[in-house]
Amino acid sequence: MANLSQIAKKAGCSISTVSRVLNYDPTLSVTDKTKQKIFRIADDLNYSLPKNRAKKGQNLAVIQWYTEEQELKDEYYLSIRIGVEEAARKYGYTVEHYFRNDSLEPVKDAVGAIAIGRYSQCEINSITQLNPSTVFVGQDTLANNLTCVVTDMVTPVERVLSFFLDQGLERIGIVIGNGRTNDNHEKIYDERLKTFRDFMRSKKLYTPRNVFSGSISPQSGYKLISDALEERRPDDFPNALFVSSDTMAVGVLRALSENKIRVPQDVSIISFNDSANARFTMPALSSIRVHTKQMGARGVLALRELLENKVEYAPEKIVVGTNLIFRESCPAPEK
Repeated sequence: MANLSQIAKKAGCSISTVSRVLNYDPTLSVTDKTKQKIFRIADDLNYSLPKNRAKKGQNLAVIQWYTEEQELKDEYYLSIRIGVEEAARKYGYTVEHYFRNDSLEPVKDAVGAIAIGRYSQCEINSITQLNPSTVFVGQDTLANNLTCVVTDMVTPVERVLSFFLDQGLERIGIVIGNGRTNDNHEKIYDERLKTFRDFMRSKKLYTPRNVFSGSISPQSGYKLISDALEERRPDDFPNALFVSSDTMAVGVLRALSENKIRVPQDVSIISFNDSANARFTMPALSSIRVHTKQMGARGVLALRELLENKVEYAPEKIVVGTNLIFRESCPAPEK
């Protein structure tokens, strides 16, 4: 049986490089051509490869609901894709990307697929008809009898609202984003709004006027709050806001600043996602940290389980937890 030294000699590489390639070291920087050469030589020499190596020719399709340009502007979905691809390469898959407007026809030839984002029922049907071995990341598809990985959207909202009440803040509002699927067939409903309503109603504190709904953009967050402040007195405005995304929160902060409303002295703010922007706003945003790369990695593991246990496999909904990160917009309570 061949050893690493023999493979390295035939490949013209160091033994260390050969070892790292065969063990799928994600930190190794070599060309795909070199990797393929090493694997081909290892196969020819009947080298015993690591057990977690994928079989030759196992291409994994990674479908992103965004265009490449849109993805660059949204750290949430970009980070999920990075998590998917790092895990996929670790297990020996060759990754093929498919963005919005790309033809998905080649997906049918992949060993399996990871679909990232929010899809209509029609889009879900199209993807799974091409490749039944598909795991969805970022959308609950369990009702469709399909495995999915999602972030916890209920517990963090309840945690934030309870925290506000513990601080004596009862005029609590929510800034929520909405949108539609790419084919425009379905509205994307944010379940955090239902959690907010149910919680606030249970405390007899729900006020419809304190729900600010718009598109997911800084401009929308700015307009929603600017318009509200034109119509309402400061003492009639929320003294605490839960904002469904850091993206919208950037606009919310600007609107409050222009209206001379201090954060957190007059309005405490906690946002969602904990993107890079959250740390660099003025003031820095307290935010719910979503573990997007972990979501992507769990999607790959779920797909492997599906592929290996097709007969007995039952669809799963995998929920990844969150953490509340305190910063200047809503400081942590003193211990």
